[in-house]
Amino acid sequence: MTTTAVTTIPTFQVAVQDFAGNTVEGATNSVFLSIATNQVTGATLDGVTTVSAVNGVATFSNISIGRAGSGYALIATSTSLASTVSSIFDVNAGPASKLVFSAQPGTAYSGGAMSPFKVTVLDVLDNTVTAATSAVTVAIGTNPGGGTLSGTTTVAPVNGVANFSNLSINNAGSGYTLTATAGNLVPATSGVFTVRAPLVFSVVNAGYFHTCGVTTRGAAYCWGDNSASQLGNPSVSVSSLPIQVSGGLTFASVVAGRDHTCGVNSSGVAYCWGSNNQGRLGTTGGTGTTPAPVLGSLTFASTSAAYAHTCGVATTGEGYCWGDNSTGALGNGSTTGTTLPGAIAGGLSFASISPGRFFTCGRTTAGAAYCWGDNIDGELGDGTQTRRTSPVAVSGGFNFSSVSAGGFHSCGLTTAGAAYCWGANAAGQFGDGTLINSSVPKAVSGGRVFVSISAGNRHTCALTAAGAAYCWGDNSTGALGGSSPTSPVPIAVSGGLTFASISGGRFHTCGVTTAGAAYCWGTGILGDGSTGGTSLAPVPIR
Repeated sequence: MTTTAVTTIPTFQVAVQDFAGNTVEGATNSVFLSIATNQVTGATLDGVTTVSAVNGVATFSNISIGRAGSGYALIATSTSLASTVSSIFDVNAGPASKLVFSAQPGTAYSGGAMSPFKVTVLDVLDNTVTAATSAVTVAIGTNPGGGTLSGTTTVAPVNGVANFSNLSINNAGSGYTLTATAGNLVPATSGVFTVRAPLVFSVVNAGYFHTCGVTTRGAAYCWGDNSASQLGNPSVSVSSLPIQVSGGLTFASVVAGRDHTCGVNSSGVAYCWGSNNQGRLGTTGGTGTTPAPVLGSLTFASTSAAYAHTCGVATTGEGYCWGDNSTGALGNGSTTGTTLPGAIAGGLSFASISPGRFFTCGRTTAGAAYCWGDNIDGELGDGTQTRRTSPVAVSGGFNFSSVSAGGFHSCGLTTAGAAYCWGANAAGQFGDGTLINSSVPKAVSGGRVFVSISAGNRHTCALTAAGAAYCWGDNSTGALGGSSPTSPVPIAVSGGLTFASISGGRFHTCGVTTAGAAYCWGTGILGDGSTGGTSLAPVPIR
């Protein structure tokens, strides 16, 4: 049989029988009824469930089940008698009564597509009315930004659910709600959500498991893993969208490391936050949930966070590093770590410093490249595999405009725009067409002229003067921005975007277009609202 939720099941009987299947007409046993097979959580049998037999037959006339579902069966029991189970039957939902937002609209950006959400048609007991056909219409309820809802606002339900997937609101505001209506059904109101203006970035930096950027107004935003408070905002454990760094500071630059982040404000004060293991924040105490000033009262032009150490260039050109120094990555002539920023040995005047995983490289104001720290793969570029605790010059005598240290390799651009890489090359991160390590710089193939370069963990990316992005090396996580397999030569990032800057991270890459829009691609929480996975093409970060 088939019945309807809440509605009384048609009268049925349970007979008391002997072994031959004959009704025992004199039996007056009490018969108890319950659900035998229940595929719906929380379903109960309502009504008079215990009835005494009359002339050997127990008659049940006011039984009902409130939860719709298929595969139900009833079992009848009585003391000292063998039980019996009914045939399988279904319970259908009752008449459509009301609407509910079964999947809520989330944070969106003005003019951009909202996350898909759902409105479900229910009966009075909250069963989904799979047969419902009345079209559902959504509209703005609370409208703090005076916005207009665009897209397909009326959708017919399928199996009782109306899916809305292409709506947008044009004006930013906090506290929006949507309403859903359908005929004479009780309407529904969504939860509160925010529509925010798209962020305009000046720079974005890809870290290991999180990413940070600075807007054109100097506000710092981060997204991704926050297990060590590296997002600088203690309100979340992880964020799939950019979340502003706490403290109300304005930054000139922010760089994401493995599990910590550092930045410099317009006055040259360096701040760090996140894990302070081995003193990588340059602050006292443990984990920093919000930005704290680096010790030493130095004035910095830039700082850069790495795997377990941090470095910076003072406005006077001196280089300083702090944190883990087990491989000599601090460049202070020892393997002793420090919480307080310590001067890099050699008295060099630096224009920039780029810390890698267990080593560091820098470019002097005269354009010479120096590296120090671990050198097992030749990542110092000095023609050896000898660990160095003080800076050594990169071989070749090149005049570099920039130098970037990655996971286990380094790359640099000459003042003429020629790209060179050295160190580990098992994934083709040199871009020279080989998979052979080198302790001296090797030219990237293709003869392209680049204006910026960024070494990731096992891949490298660079930009041409026209803003075209190219990447090479490991593509197992999609960090090259295309569907090509791991490539030992440069390949164009898909999408045809024009970039002003690019940054290679651990499993992903990010860039900022000339219009200030940020994009990321690869594996992890990219900042587009998705909770993980891989994107082989750039996705917009709002």
